[in-house]
Amino acid sequence: MRRISPMMWVMCMLAPGGAFSQPDTIHISVRQAEQQFLQRNLQLVAARFNLDAARATVSQAGLWNNPNLSVEQNIHNQFTGRWFDVSASGNSGIQIQQLLLLAGKRGKQVRLAEIDAENAGNDFYDVMRTLKLKLRTGLYDLYFLHQSLGFYDESIATLSKTVAVTEGVYERRSILLAELLRLKSLLFSLQNERLGLLGKIADMESSLRVLLRDTSGVQSIYIPSLDTGRLELFRPDSLQYADVAAAALSNRPDLRKANGMVLREEANLEYQKSLATPDLTVGGLWSRAGSYIPDYYALTFSIDLPLFNRNQGNIEMSARTLEADRALHDNERTSVLEEVSAALRRASELEQLYRSFDRKFPLQYRELVDGMIANYQKRNMSVIEFTDFIESYRTSMLQMNQLGNDRADAMETLNYVTGTDIFQP
Repeated sequence: MRRISPMMWVMCMLAPGGAFSQPDTIHISVRQAEQQFLQRNLQLVAARFNLDAARATVSQAGLWNNPNLSVEQNIHNQFTGRWFDVSASGNSGIQIQQLLLLAGKRGKQVRLAEIDAENAGNDFYDVMRTLKLKLRTGLYDLYFLHQSLGFYDESIATLSKTVAVTEGVYERRSILLAELLRLKSLLFSLQNERLGLLGKIADMESSLRVLLRDTSGVQSIYIPSLDTGRLELFRPDSLQYADVAAAALSNRPDLRKANGMVLREEANLEYQKSLATPDLTVGGLWSRAGSYIPDYYALTFSIDLPLFNRNQGNIEMSARTLEADRALHDNERTSVLEEVSAALRRASELEQLYRSFDRKFPLQYRELVDGMIANYQKRNMSVIEFTDFIESYRTSMLQMNQLGNDRADAMETLNYVTGTDIFQP
């Protein structure tokens, strides 16, 4: 199926009677999105299959080797002239053998499979952690983009009326053309910025549809419903580094996997050492006429003699790999602690800026809009003063939305670097 580009989607939205002029609008909370994401996301589905496959290897590793059965039958009896003589005058033989693993090899194989399954589980939770960050920050970004879009819709509608009134004044030759053009330029700038914003929203919704595996075939408009009260109450600047670091060291799946790789190589080193001990094959043999007496029965044992190959090379390789895995684990631990420090520092800085920003400031601007428009139309202020006010209003609103967006993303980054929900949206 041919995909529709974000810009084509925007143009269809804007076109009268377009194919997507009246798309479905879906109001979705973070929890609702997560529930659908956990059930339907294809990357998670694939990761679950990989986890199930790894768990299946545990039971396989504990299984005994199959016994070996061999049958012997003479082809031609030169004394009787018979072919494939299965009578008492011919010879038939049966042998059955069972391999017995020594030095605890089977238990060590099971332990290796169990560690691999645990690491597969860590891979699954690491994929989930990464995708949850993408989902949640995407919802935050989309929420604040819609907030900005509402500002543009309101401002463009208000300024369009002002331009229409100003055109009437210009036709009466009461103002200069330059003044009208300055207002139209500002209006065009707002409209162009709004179009760019619609493109970003279309991109975010496209990404969200993939994460949620939206197969409805309808280009829906997602409107995130955020609990702004919960966002307001959370104070990342009150968190202690030691507590956040401890949470990361306990919960980060990638760090657990790095530790799991060390445990796996330790188990593999023990397994390689056990391979230096040869395995024993036990069997039973019956032969009708192939031995010194008829109906010969025997018990057989066989074992390799470890004269030349005692698995020295693999043991050495495993020992060196273990040292490398330990170094990688220490490096991963250092990286995790640095990520925690950076994320906590950024969240605290954004929190301090957010708390110091007068959030009544944009509201005060909004209350002044009608008065400023009236003053301009009454010629109590110049067009430069009026357009400067509108641009200052725009800057304040967009900066406030961006600050709120960055703050929410920083909270979610804290969840990501710790591997747990320190902040619950």
